[in-house]
Amino acid sequence: MAAAVYSPPAAAQVEEARIGVGLNTMVSTADGLGIGIRGRASVPVNADVSAAADLGLTGFVLNGRRNADYILDPQFSAIVMLPISPTEANYVLFGLGAYLSVGGDSGGGPTVHLGLGRVRALQESSFYYEINPALMIGQDHVHLMIPLRIGIIL
Repeated sequence: MAAAVYSPPAAAQVEEARIGVGLNTMVSTADGLGIGIRGRASVPVNADVSAAADLGLTGFVLNGRRNADYILDPQFSAIVMLPISPTEANYVLFGLGAYLSVGGDSGGGPTVHLGLGRVRALQESSFYYEINPALMIGQDHVHLMIPLRIGIIL
């Protein structure tokens, strides 16, 4: 999720934080295929860059609830907007985070991520979709996660 397509503020207008909510699927070399939810808050730094913090909860439940793993994956990101029209923009996001097991035995560790997305302005909100691959640096192994996300920026 990124800040909506940027338009210059009026002289008295103050830049506002943006809140987004969405769904994700994640393929992980540590846990397999999972589904989850995600929220993100972003604050514009300037016309091109935003700072963001987000949190996702993904459940790897395809083997049933008894064998399920649940992962919290907070991320801190820089988001660079690449406008393509007044109502659409591509963006690049990158930063650091964590892969934290809250159920099951998957372990966890710090993450580094780099992704691409697209945002489209609607009438009062924005629609986004993104792919944001991350490397999780575990105690003994490095794992790859590839989440696909879709949602609304309010």
